[in-house]
Amino acid sequence: MRLLRPSGARNDRAVSAARNDIGYDMNKTIGYIVLLVLLAGTCVFSINLFSSERTAHDEVDIKKFPYAIGDWRGKDLEITEQEYKILETRNLILREYTNPQNEKVSLFIVYSETNRSVFHPPEVCMMGGGLEITEKGVEKIDYDGRAISANRIRAGKGGGQMLSLYCYKAKNLYTANFYLQQAYFALNQIFHSQVKGATIRVTVPIAGSEEEALAILKKFLVETVKIVDSM
Repeated sequence: MRLLRPSGARNDRAVSAARNDIGYDMNKTIGYIVLLVLLAGTCVFSINLFSSERTAHDEVDIKKFPYAIGDWRGKDLEITEQEYKILETRNLILREYTNPQNEKVSLFIVYSETNRSVFHPPEVCMMGGGLEITEKGVEKIDYDGRAISANRIRAGKGGGQMLSLYCYKAKNLYTANFYLQQAYFALNQIFHSQVKGATIRVTVPIAGSEEEALAILKKFLVETVKIVDSM
């Protein structure tokens, strides 16, 4: 015998299913609206942040960095217009410093308080210039009780070899980690707080031992950081 269900029960189920479908569609629609609002807000924030970066100006002119550091004396090296264009700023220096012992140190600083896009990992430029990076590590350098974390790179072209130390500055932070600097810079910009940022690289040719070259670089980097902090 077939059991017959009351038609009223079928109607109740149909109404309930329709209501569920309507509720699902409404929730789905609300979800889309919330997502669109969040995307719109993100776009507005990104545009404002981009605009503030492009319209703001640095208070510090890094070209005023001194030509005399202890018994070292510096001279500017040529920077081409193409290199300025690639680096996206003119607030930078490239100098060669020489001491009475005729030891030479190359100093490169890119500086900004307003635009984090000007900072690039220097090894990209080094490889672009035809240098082969043969060794890379990290050095910890003491600076008045603070630690400077710097990347150490050995690179060469032909028979010549050079040693470099470079670090990223973000306010009082000196780090070997590019992404940490960028995160620090971006976080402060969200709250409209200017951060003194820089990429600092010092380089020497390896004429004698690598330990001697590294000692010169560490001392010169600390002196450079002291001056940049005072600017």
